[in-house]
Amino acid sequence: MGEELKEKYAKEVEHYESDKGDVSKEAKNLEDQRDLTVRQADRFDGGEALLEIGLVICSITLLTKRKGFWLGGVFVGGLGIALAATGFFLH
Repeated sequence: MGEELKEKYAKEVEHYESDKGDVSKEAKNLEDQRDLTVRQADRFDGGEALLEIGLVICSITLLTKRKGFWLGGVFVGGLGIALAATGFFLH
């Protein structure tokens, strides 16, 4: 009985040793995917913030009746869209 258990556990240890490499590779791939997603999320968040700032600047145009605020808001909003779009090009 004791010898059978010893052989059984020896086979299990061997099995887990062989799987260790595969699990490490998969974990590394998942870490890389997580890092990419975090970088993309940062770009998307920054783009959203700039777009919202551009919207607020454009809204000031209604209060001041100055075209410069509208142009500035459109410019900042365009920068936000461009920044968010760069998130799709990260690798």
